[in-house]
Amino acid sequence: MAYDAATRTVVLLDAGQTWTWGGSAWTGRSPATSPPALFNAAMAYDAATRTVVLFGGFGGLGDRGPLNDTWTWNGTTWTQQSPWPPLP
Repeated sequence: MAYDAATRTVVLLDAGQTWTWGGSAWTGRSPATSPPALFNAAMAYDAATRTVVLFGGFGGLGDRGPLNDTWTWNGTTWTQQSPWPPLP
């Protein structure tokens, strides 16, 4: 979960579903693309790009090892990025 200063909402990714909190209610979002269901990922707002950045975590129910995924949320949709360096 992270605060998105550009949209003034809190962004939550839960079991692969995106939710935003605008101050009075949670709203389920239906972006064209989304990160997979994961846990123990990190999420923070990047003021330079005005996006929320999601990195890492573990996929599914732990059946996949650590992920090297990086995703950005622009207030409408998630975009998968290409981090460097890749994990071994």
